[in-house]
Amino acid sequence: MKRKYFITALLFLFFAGSVILYGDIGGKSGRTRKNSTAGCGSCHGSSANSGVSVTIDGPDTVNVGQTNQYSLTISMAGKTGAGLDISKRLGTLAPVSSNTHLSNNELVHSSNIPMTSSTVTVQFSYTAPQSTAIDTIWATALATNSNGGTGGDSWNWAPNKSIVVRLPVGIQNISTARDFSISQNYPNPFNPETNIKIDLLKDMNISVNILDVLGDEVSTIQSGRLDKGEHIIKWNGLNFPSGVYYYEVKGDEFSSAPGQTFTLIKKMLLLK
Repeated sequence: MKRKYFITALLFLFFAGSVILYGDIGGKSGRTRKNSTAGCGSCHGSSANSGVSVTIDGPDTVNVGQTNQYSLTISMAGKTGAGLDISKRLGTLAPVSSNTHLSNNELVHSSNIPMTSSTVTVQFSYTAPQSTAIDTIWATALATNSNGGTGGDSWNWAPNKSIVVRLPVGIQNISTARDFSISQNYPNPFNPETNIKIDLLKDMNISVNILDVLGDEVSTIQSGRLDKGEHIIKWNGLNFPSGVYYYEVKGDEFSSAPGQTFTLIKKMLLLK
């Protein structure tokens, strides 16, 4: 009988130890800057490591209720695997890559994600809320040695991804606005002046508005008819604080579709 109890105790300690060692192998939520300053430090080193590159890519502006695909890229020299935690403020996340799943409404890895040449890109979808807002996606990522342990692992945060959620009326993506286009402002970042280039295929009414990070209009720098061709519109941010801004270009295709407007938006950074 004593032998039986002894074996049972050993089995209990073995499985308990396994839970402690491998309990987070399927991902752990609550590790992003949304609700923690510890990151992955409880298991994988106390401090973020700048050697781990973590970036979120995807649209900066979406319509209310719209679903778009985003990606998280993780890389670090010498590492072979990765883990992640992706959270949001308002919208809804869903896995696209098969090696992720939802946990507490956050996306986490299902197992160690293999890297190729020390990098990996994971796809996911984001569905915007049903009302206008400035939403945020946060991410924390782990670069591993793919050995089942924590020794030598490193982690870092991704720069926060801000998303402008706007009403869909009159808003089109730059690729579908056939009669005009806008380019990324230059220089960017800038201090205090930057240039916004607009290319028109025909005469149009054009307005250019500057929005702050909350989506509020802070300045109008162009309003009225412009001839077809290339135009450079300048904005001087001397009297504005450093930060992320958006330039919103509205075009009225009065010559072919009276009253129909298209809005294109891009992000820029004023850095003083």
